[in-house]
Amino acid sequence: MNSTAKNFLCRIGATGAVLLAGALFGTDLVPTAKAGSVFTYAGNNYNSCGGTYCVGGPYALGVTFDTTLTGRALDNLPFTNITATVTSFEFTDGSGLILNNSNSAVNQLDIEISTNASGHVVAWFAGAYATGDNIQMQTNWDSPYGFIKGADFSETTASFAGNFGFLSNDPGNWVVTAAPEPPPHVLLGTGLLGLLALAKRYQRTESRGGRQIEAAVPTHAARAVGTK
Repeated sequence: MNSTAKNFLCRIGATGAVLLAGALFGTDLVPTAKAGSVFTYAGNNYNSCGGTYCVGGPYALGVTFDTTLTGRALDNLPFTNITATVTSFEFTDGSGLILNNSNSAVNQLDIEISTNASGHVVAWFAGAYATGDNIQMQTNWDSPYGFIKGADFSETTASFAGNFGFLSNDPGNWVVTAAPEPPPHVLLGTGLLGLLALAKRYQRTESRGGRQIEAAVPTHAARAVGTK
């Protein structure tokens, strides 16, 4: 931080920091969180199984992902790959298998959707894949890439040769909601705390510097200065 900024922070102090933060808030200069949307898919129960998916249950695919797209950008979408806009995701099915953005084994995500004029998802292909695609969780409906019109499935071995759950031609439902944003007063408070901390820090620094200079002056010199 340069000397001009330091002097400014020292001079405005705590009261000045409060007034400055209020001025920034009033002029819309306080940064705001980026808007986004949360997509949530609830699939129907698998009706065909292999291995561990034939024990316990029922199992059904669930998908959640956050995207930076919002508002009209989601209306009347042709079948579009929006994977690049996804900031987080999670695929579950109730079996304990979870594929998400925190799982280092996940090596591929593919999210493609089509929407109507109201932004509702009408066709889709959404999948997460791990370990050379042997582990897959996927839902598709009326997509150009589905091997049938629609299917939800999970599998942990290639080509449905071991553990898997499967459901065809019975699509679940998508719900789209706005991603929660921190309220303006939280953003203002965060900025204000930062300003207060900086102001106090540099006030303490200046105070210590003044005492050090005074202590460095010889006693007799200080007295001489005082007698003039």
